[in-house]
Amino acid sequence: MLRVKCLEEGARAPVVAHPGEDLGYDLFALEAVVLTPRATVKVRTGIAVEARDPQTGAPLGLLVRDRSSVAARGIATTGGVIDSGYRGEILVVMTNLGDAAVELQAGEKIAQMVPVPVLTGLVQEVETLEVSVRAAKGFGSTGR
Repeated sequence: MLRVKCLEEGARAPVVAHPGEDLGYDLFALEAVVLTPRATVKVRTGIAVEARDPQTGAPLGLLVRDRSSVAARGIATTGGVIDSGYRGEILVVMTNLGDAAVELQAGEKIAQMVPVPVLTGLVQEVETLEVSVRAAKGFGSTGR
């Protein structure tokens, strides 16, 4: 369940275009904004949210991710982690990776929020870790 508080006139609650199929909630820009080439801006949504698992009521975090139609215009969504206890305005950090300015309109779908369970627990500092097949192999360790 996603509880939404509209903080300003013109703010739109997130939507799920295809219930039961879509992974996330579409977010809307509160105001028009121009992203100049290589610029990073915080795009306002005008909303605050509270997410809970509809079955258990457990708190959920939200990951803010690209919408494919916006990403195809050269815009990347970055820094999108909304902790379960955050109740301030949702801001979407967007970067124009292209060479031309891109304008986002007020009311335009700009990103998605994907709910995720809060699984963080205690941190235990240890001298050794369990052995694994992968061990310390990193980027490209499984081939191309």
